[in-house]
Amino acid sequence: MNQPELGIKINEIRNQKGITQKELSESCNIDIRTIQRIEGGEVTPRTSTLRLIAWALNCDLSTFNGDKQENSQLSHHILLALFVTGIIYFISWIIFSPILAKNSFLASINLFMAFTYTISGVLFYFGFYNLGKLQGNTILKISSLSIMVFIPLFLITILLAAEYSFGEHLNQLVLLLSSINSFIFGIGLLKAKNQFTILYRITGVVQLLTAPFFLFPLPVLNLIGCWLTVPFILLLLSIVYLEYKEAQNKQVTPEIV
Repeated sequence: MNQPELGIKINEIRNQKGITQKELSESCNIDIRTIQRIEGGEVTPRTSTLRLIAWALNCDLSTFNGDKQENSQLSHHILLALFVTGIIYFISWIIFSPILAKNSFLASINLFMAFTYTISGVLFYFGFYNLGKLQGNTILKISSLSIMVFIPLFLITILLAAEYSFGEHLNQLVLLLSSINSFIFGIGLLKAKNQFTILYRITGVVQLLTAPFFLFPLPVLNLIGCWLTVPFILLLLSIVYLEYKEAQNKQVTPEIV
């Protein structure tokens, strides 16, 4: 059961049993503000938290899932693969971007890194497309799909620019559209709602601060944007890792009612 339906259900059962929020808070050893936010639909509780609430209300955990445990997360195996893919994406991006001065060795593997960056980037953001889909976050879902299109287009236009003059103009256009989409992706992160909402919002703010540096094809601005992208990708990896740990916890921890 997703929010806000989950919060409404908890509130309904609590009132039926004549239990106040303070009493529920004390029984669960959960801060009353957290109880209020859960019932208000502001946050989605972890499975462990939901078990405590179910125990305190003397009801079955499945009551909060329509008699069926709803899979509100990706498989922990998929999230682990996504995390590893994200690390590959991050490393290849560092090498491919202008952050590092290109010596003879880096120059020799630049094309390989470009293809690695492209493939891993598409797979990495496909993960955020699925996270957006599971959260019902249309903005995150659509902007993730757009990034999956812009990443290979960026590489194609770079290759075209090496052979044809019009390729450089196409590359600048792709960079502009990608930057605009980055704003949308940042807004999607800000609108995310689950137990890691704060981390999503911090990542969204960093993305909104980074995107303007790629609006214009100015090397100095683009370089600053590349440096700001470093903490941004690390924050994305943090989100994926925490989602993985949460999904793993749901997988290995037995249900308690």
